[in-house]
Amino acid sequence: MMKTIKNTLFYTLFLAGGLIVNAQEMYVSLWYGQIQNKDVSEHIELEREYYSNFWQHQIDEGNIMGWDMWQILNSDVNEMTTTFVYATLHSEPTFTTSPLNSMKGKSSTDRKAAEKRAMGHYIKNKAVTTSVKGGYGPQLEPGGVPSDIAVLNYMAVDPYKADEYEKAELEVFMPNFRENDQVKTGWGLHKILNYLGTDHPVNYITVDFYNSLNDLYEVRNATGELDDEAEEFWRNFEEIRSIKNSHILRKVMVLR
Repeated sequence: MMKTIKNTLFYTLFLAGGLIVNAQEMYVSLWYGQIQNKDVSEHIELEREYYSNFWQHQIDEGNIMGWDMWQILNSDVNEMTTTFVYATLHSEPTFTTSPLNSMKGKSSTDRKAAEKRAMGHYIKNKAVTTSVKGGYGPQLEPGGVPSDIAVLNYMAVDPYKADEYEKAELEVFMPNFRENDQVKTGWGLHKILNYLGTDHPVNYITVDFYNSLNDLYEVRNATGELDDEAEEFWRNFEEIRSIKNSHILRKVMVLR
């Protein structure tokens, strides 16, 4: 069974023309913040007016490579909440921040009041640290801006097959996406670094980028027929990894 996967991987790799990886070391810290729907408009305004200045300062100081703010569009039903995902890009596994002593047009009192209001919005939060194993697209280029829609696919990978899984994603699927997928604008493979164990089965995240929500839905709406060989490949691959969840994100703000 595993031999079938390996043979298929080798054949597809040969056709794809080889391995394409991100040459620069990159890590992404994802911070999930859940707030009530009634606070969304004010929260985004506070992020634009105050927090964006702080994170732009970190970029200018060389502490981080970039900072993004995204909004999850497909939250669980009946929660009446919105979750934002803040992505901080950095070149080392961890990063530090420098204080922002002043903000043009904003007094110290204004800043403290804004910080208190923004932090008071959060109901729940979670932090996930990832390393970027590979990818392509403008989001990985120096100063590059990601497309408007991103999809986070949460993968539970057999830890004993992690190397085989990474090779499949990077040596087969990524070249195929890059050469043949005319709708996807970028893609990335992330390995989760700060969670481990049977209570945390998700250990990888793949990220797909699209220009619009319409583009994503058209891709998902298309149903293709699989021949016997393709079906066998995907069933075998499901023994290595399974998709536990998928979040659709809308870009709110990007700083580089």
